[in-house]
Amino acid sequence: MGHVHLLKEAHHTMKPWICSWETRCKIVACVLFVFGIIALNTWWLAAFALFFVLGAAALMGTALTFLLKRMALLLPFLIFMSVPLILGGGLPPTPDRYTFAALIAMKALAAMAAMIVLSTSQPVEELLEGMAHLKIPPPIITVIFLAFRYGHLFIRELNTTRKALASRLFYGGLSVSALRVYGELCGSMFIKSLLRSETVYKAMLSRCFEGNLPATKPQKIIAADLYKSMALVSFALILIVMEQVVF
Repeated sequence: MGHVHLLKEAHHTMKPWICSWETRCKIVACVLFVFGIIALNTWWLAAFALFFVLGAAALMGTALTFLLKRMALLLPFLIFMSVPLILGGGLPPTPDRYTFAALIAMKALAAMAAMIVLSTSQPVEELLEGMAHLKIPPPIITVIFLAFRYGHLFIRELNTTRKALASRLFYGGLSVSALRVYGELCGSMFIKSLLRSETVYKAMLSRCFEGNLPATKPQKIIAADLYKSMALVSFALILIVMEQVVF
């Protein structure tokens, strides 16, 4: 519940001009912006795109602490990815390897920041409806909805387990007894997840659910929505043109 509450709170702090941006235009503009970032081959331009997203998020009313905490989840994966890229050619590493690792890290962080802002700038229901209005296959939308819903349930289960362990004076560590507790908890949560998925499947099957989520009538696209989308896509195009002309 806490994670869902944070998402709702992040949405409520958004400025009216970002919340009124039509969802379909927002999704298309954000996806094109991410593709534009991926097309960059200069790390400092990718870093500039990252700072642009952070600055835009601050102007939209997004709490930077909320955004940075979500982006921090990507850091372990980037570290594990960067180490073999830097050291894969032997020691000492060449400057090109540092540059390549920095380029990939900046791209990943900028793309993730843009997607976080997209997902928090309107309720999840509106985001899924916008995807449905863009003719994205219904099974994909259903999978995203279920992953979002039960991902939060999994996080709540983790928090409940952590509090239960703390109330029993369990302090963790790497001792044999602590590792045994970790193993039992992982096995228990895995079995619970299987049972829950089976229960949900039977419940959906008994209600003749065919994978199609209902969607309301799409919101009308106005000129302001197009201007906002063009501004975001134009920024990515400017970076690509700068790279081609300057470099």
